[in-house]
Amino acid sequence: MTDRAQMILQAGTRGFVATRTSAGLAVVHPISVFHREDGLWMNTYLKSAKARNMIRHPAVAVVVVGSGTGPPRPPGVVVRGRAELMPEDAGPPPATVEPTYLLPGVTAPNPGDPAWSLDGRRRWFRVPLTEVRLLEAPDAQA
Repeated sequence: MTDRAQMILQAGTRGFVATRTSAGLAVVHPISVFHREDGLWMNTYLKSAKARNMIRHPAVAVVVVGSGTGPPRPPGVVVRGRAELMPEDAGPPPATVEPTYLLPGVTAPNPGDPAWSLDGRRRWFRVPLTEVRLLEAPDAQA
């Protein structure tokens, strides 16, 4: 992973996860992501379409973009891998670097914080950092 990709992952929480529906169609969902040394961590309701899709078809692609308001723009990072549904009592390990931006209404996760579980209705998914690619703006690739 390049230093630039590492910086984007550490600074950003604004992400999009591409999953497959039960019919095999690709669909993209917005999601807050949290970078840790062992992967990208995402939290969602188990009944949500994205959770059901990741459980049924765990091969996913997650795009993390530069944080801030407005439409998402490069640079960004795409991570491809298999989403892992974490045990109910699992949460992301502490961050080595806190994100510089959190989406409105989102707080950084603290290990064991019950707010992220909602009595088991929400669960964490982790995507290992096995395939990471930097996405640059088209004019930056000249």
